[in-house]
Amino acid sequence: MNRLQVGIDFSQKKADFCLLFPDGQLLESHVSFANSCSGYSSAKQLLLDALNTYAFDGVDVSGEATGYLWLPFFLQLSADPDLTLRDMDLFLLNPRWVKWFKKCFAEDHKCDGKDPFYIAERTRTRRPDVAWSPSDCLPLRFYTRLRFHIVQNLAREKCYFSAFLFLKASSYRCIKPFSDVFGVTSRLVLTQQPTLDELADLPIEDLASHLCELSGNHLPDSLDNARKLQRVAQESLHLDQSLVLPVQRILDLTLDHIRFLEAQRDQVDRWITAELENHPVIAQLVTIPGVGPVFSSGLGAEIGGVQRFLQGQKWDKKRKRYRPRNLRDAEDAVAKIAGLWWPRADSGDFEAQDRHMAKSGNRYLRYYIIQAANLMRLHIPEYAKFYARKHKEASKHHHKRALVLTARKSVGLVVGLLHRDEPYRSKGDHRT
Repeated sequence: MNRLQVGIDFSQKKADFCLLFPDGQLLESHVSFANSCSGYSSAKQLLLDALNTYAFDGVDVSGEATGYLWLPFFLQLSADPDLTLRDMDLFLLNPRWVKWFKKCFAEDHKCDGKDPFYIAERTRTRRPDVAWSPSDCLPLRFYTRLRFHIVQNLAREKCYFSAFLFLKASSYRCIKPFSDVFGVTSRLVLTQQPTLDELADLPIEDLASHLCELSGNHLPDSLDNARKLQRVAQESLHLDQSLVLPVQRILDLTLDHIRFLEAQRDQVDRWITAELENHPVIAQLVTIPGVGPVFSSGLGAEIGGVQRFLQGQKWDKKRKRYRPRNLRDAEDAVAKIAGLWWPRADSGDFEAQDRHMAKSGNRYLRYYIIQAANLMRLHIPEYAKFYARKHKEASKHHHKRALVLTARKSVGLVVGLLHRDEPYRSKGDHRT
């Protein structure tokens, strides 16, 4: 095919272009434009001049998925009628693909001027199966990725808090005076006066009454909590007196930050739920038992429509010919994008038995698939049995291995529901 190959390396200030002929010969080795409106106009004119001069049948434009530096430029390209009428395809490459591809060349140094060449050459020699196109899921995707960011920060803050909690009361997490360290009553005990030592000196009935008051009478057995709390005070290692105040201040401020992040997470959850109303197809995922609107939104927003995975043809090894892509191919493509696949490691007569999950690809999609699968195994008997079987088969890391395999199995369900635009039905449900 006589198609112009364009590679773009984006940065905050500029976009570096490289143009190749279909045979790999350089048309333009390195042209830079500002990552702005004026830069876009100049880049567009460069592409149109090349298309008109050499009578190309179409153009493949490829960029590297580095942050969101590529997004404004790609949105402009996809909406430009002067280019879309010239059979333009946009491709967004995984940075790992480009990094590995560069190793095929003898260059021993990184140079931004050569990066667009590698991007264009990667697409020319191994054209991606799925082209990029603007999606109406972008607002939902922004919200779900923001939630992921907040949850990650929240986990880090809780780990930081736990480190200093050990200094304040080393036996707290072992004895577990409360079911949840970050529960309301536990937080109040750890941050308010009197201190743990002072609480330990109280009569057990007074301490139980105090805990009942702090919890708003929500503790099922405040007397048991009081006994455990006194054990914590008695068995914990004591700090030097000079460290008591700094540790307490760090705990107080960290808890404040945790509360702030939790409030932000809840706010984003409300935004996601409201935005989900604009996506009835994605809303079908909410019907999966255990999977609520947040994780359904994350799955649907990252997949961005199944139809794009059904375009084009795939080589059939058995029949030795190309065939149209089917739903199983779309499932495999989604799993691969999420990094839920296990590359083969064979050589000659050797076939590796130990295969490691790739983990490359869309980390957001992988996170939401695994979280949804963890909920599905708790609410759907079919997935509970599958998880239990894989948990038993694993020789180590039983939960992790069983969970990622359950997540891989759940991809088929998610892709099927999105494709058919219908609610979840259990195996025993024979409704038509």
